[in-house]
Amino acid sequence: MKAIKMIGLAALAVLTATAFVGVTSAMAESTVLCSADESPCAEGNVITHLHGISVGKARLLTSVGTLECDALALGDVIEEGPPLVLSGTGTFTNCMLGDTNCTVAEENGPVETKALKEGHEIGSVVGEGLIHVVCGGFIDCSYNGTGLKGLIKGPLLSTQPNGEVMVSEQTSNKETGGFLCPKTQKEDGTATSLVAAYAST
Repeated sequence: MKAIKMIGLAALAVLTATAFVGVTSAMAESTVLCSADESPCAEGNVITHLHGISVGKARLLTSVGTLECDALALGDVIEEGPPLVLSGTGTFTNCMLGDTNCTVAEENGPVETKALKEGHEIGSVVGEGLIHVVCGGFIDCSYNGTGLKGLIKGPLLSTQPNGEVMVSEQTSNKETGGFLCPKTQKEDGTATSLVAAYAST
C-alpha cells in the first residue's frame, strides 16, 4: 500500500482521503463500485471516478493549536477489489490556525488508497501520506503518517446519506520543518462522497 487518501486533514497524512474513500460505503466482498444497490452491477452503473468532501472541517490537532480546512478529493478506481484500489489527489482550502491563514498541500501525489470490508456496512482504509503545512511566516512543516487507519461506514450505519470515512486522532510525525513545527500531530475528521456508491460484482 503506497499512500492513503482520506478526506480530512484526516489527511495530514492520509487524508484524504484520504477523501474519495468515502464512496466505498457499503463495501462488500464484491469487486466494483456501483451507483445502484444491485448485484451484479449493470455496466452503465459501474463507477470509475469518485468525488469526496470533508464533513464540516478536517482538523489537524497540534500542540500549537488546531488547524482546520475544507477538504476535497478526486479519484479513479484503478483496480477492482478486494481490496478496492483508487488513485487520486486532494485539495485543501479555507485553512486556518486560529486567526492565521494557512496553506496545506499534499506532496508526492497522486496517492493510492486501498479499502477493505470488515463486516456489514463496515470497512477500513490504512496507509500513509505526506502533507505540507505553511501558516503565516512562522510555520513551514511537512508531516508523514504511516500505519494510519480510517473507519468506513456504509449508508445504513453512517450519519451521512452516502456513507462516510472517519479518522480519529491518528498520529503522524514531522518530516521537515523548524523548531516551531510540533514533532507530532493528530488527524481528525470525517469525509463523505457526493454520490452513493455500493460494492457489487
